[in-house]
Amino acid sequence: MDKTNTGLVTHAAAQLGLPYIYGTYGKVLTADIIRQKAKQYPSQMYKSREDYALKHYIGKRSYDCAGLVKSYMFQETPAAVPKYSEQYDKNVGGLIKACSETGKISAIPELPGLLVFRGTAHVGVYAGKGEVIEAKGFDYGVVKSKLSQGNWDKWGRLSWIKYPEQVTGQKTEDGIYAEKLFKNTSGQTLNIFADSKLTLKIGTLPAGSSCKCLGIVDKTALIKYKVIAAGAYKAGFTSYVKGVEV
Repeated sequence: MDKTNTGLVTHAAAQLGLPYIYGTYGKVLTADIIRQKAKQYPSQMYKSREDYALKHYIGKRSYDCAGLVKSYMFQETPAAVPKYSEQYDKNVGGLIKACSETGKISAIPELPGLLVFRGTAHVGVYAGKGEVIEAKGFDYGVVKSKLSQGNWDKWGRLSWIKYPEQVTGQKTEDGIYAEKLFKNTSGQTLNIFADSKLTLKIGTLPAGSSCKCLGIVDKTALIKYKVIAAGAYKAGFTSYVKGVEV
């Protein structure tokens, strides 16, 4: 079964209102599980929380922040019994490492299913339109919140799932992607091509030169650079995506 960015959002949304228990990833809670987590994580699941969970949460599925994400890989459907896989059992730091691309939260693409991070302590699922679904904590459970109010500092494209091929720069209201600084730090002259397949060469960018990046397309950087001789700007593609300043 293919795992997709929209599937991750659907999965996370299906858990809204469910409780947060540290160290869980979607199992139905029993008294034994609650007591086990209290014993395993006493600083997170202290006595008053244990007592509350025993009274109110038995029979419900629960998640912690990373558990909400990795449970998508464990569950065939949003309500299915999770099938544990060591391959996907990652904490927040491990989820960051599992991302194929990351960037500053100020430049997050409008792409549902991206992960958002607060350091290495917390993770949520970007649902689109400025909203995040997160297992926020014991006092909150799984909730939907505003991206702008979460103190998130990084976004990531999770390598375990499929995302649509698209420019990943920040999109403005008129449909133009926000420009980012591009620096040729490769130490050599870069060839610039007319297409993202890098088949038709149209120019070069000397080592140390700077210009603007309009976004990432097919794992190539779409840049806007000035042709000195013509006194005009050209747009083209280069495979050197490391030059994009994010």
